[in-house]
Amino acid sequence: MDGERSDSTPQRPKDEPDSFWQLVGRVTMLGWDLVVPMVGGVLLGRYLDDRFDKEFTWTLSLLAMGVAVAFYNLYTMYVEHGDGGSPRKRTWKRRPDEDEESRNHAQKDQ
Repeated sequence: MDGERSDSTPQRPKDEPDSFWQLVGRVTMLGWDLVVPMVGGVLLGRYLDDRFDKEFTWTLSLLAMGVAVAFYNLYTMYVEHGDGGSPRKRTWKRRPDEDEESRNHAQKDQ
């Protein structure tokens, strides 16, 4: 052992598709990220409604909060695993014929 550390997991090229089990893992993680906040909000809300003798105030409030957290989790997963980073940082590309049309339109106005 001459000081070099061997990596036990081989690196896969980026253009190679994911394996079946990696896709199953991602789908499972997505399911947990979406379901747990909503179900947790309903269960906690139901408990608080029973404890404080409310009808369904806490349940609906925490369900709405759970849905918001689930969508936030979905958005962060999209940004993390998306194709180009944050959607706000993307720039729209113009078609070449649009550039000519805009130039021709600008010349007509002059």
